[in-house]
Amino acid sequence: QLLGNQDHIKVELEKLKETYKSQQQKLEERVVTMEKLLQEAKAVAGDTQHRLAEQSAVLLSSQNQIQEVEAENSQLQLRLKKLNEEYRSRLTQYIKDVAEYMDSKSSSVAGPSQAPADRGPMKRFVDSMLKDIRTSYKSREEQLATAARGYKKRMKDLVKKHESLLIAYGLQREHVRSLGSSAVDCGPAELHFSITDPELLTNTTREINRLREANAKLEMQLHELQKVLEQGVSGKSLTGNRQLDAKGWAELRKQLQEFARTTQEGLEQERSQLLTRAVVAEEQVLELQKYIDKHLVR
Repeated sequence: QLLGNQDHIKVELEKLKETYKSQQQKLEERVVTMEKLLQEAKAVAGDTQHRLAEQSAVLLSSQNQIQEVEAENSQLQLRLKKLNEEYRSRLTQYIKDVAEYMDSKSSSVAGPSQAPADRGPMKRFVDSMLKDIRTSYKSREEQLATAARGYKKRMKDLVKKHESLLIAYGLQREHVRSLGSSAVDCGPAELHFSITDPELLTNTTREINRLREANAKLEMQLHELQKVLEQGVSGKSLTGNRQLDAKGWAELRKQLQEFARTTQEGLEQERSQLLTRAVVAEEQVLELQKYIDKHLVR
């Protein structure tokens, strides 16, 4: 029966060969199409990276230009202030000269028989006008100085409140992490919410940001170490060699959390000391500023 069915088997084999060839041809065409798409995607990615590099270069140059323009603007403002002071002094002198000239002309017209006045009316008027102008300038400068001091004080209060919120946020993250649940997201590190404005940063806040950056690096290293240990545990369980039980893994996680907690406690303690020193220094600066405003001006 097998010998009799050889022709049928050959026909079936030929059909299978034809089907295999057609499928292989389709597969090769699909591979060629995928290669073309991959090359196009690589070209698009390269163009995107090139544009990103160009935009980064433009951004850096723009930032440098902004810094240069800000420096030039501050210099121009200082020069404008000096020119205003010079213009004010020259204008005051011109007004005084005009007043003296008008008084001398009026006294010469009145004649020598009239008793010379101690000071002319124009001179007295100019002196009173300049006195009023100086008083208004002084009051305005005092108002601006008071407003600037109030603004700085409010900004310092906001920075202190922000630091307090960051401390509370860090404690909350540590509490969530101490629960031991790996599925719970503790949120970004404290460094993500730190103040980066150079005008609001003091030496203390810069040091605190540096400590936060070091803490974030330690957290990343700890997370990578946990991943490596988990991969090692899964690999050992698959090969059937040494295997960590649940108790050993919990103990290891506890040791890692204890290391992170002690490191963070040390950093928090150092930060609190720096904050205390900063508060004392700010109080001393305020006392010195009050002494300068009250005594040295007088």
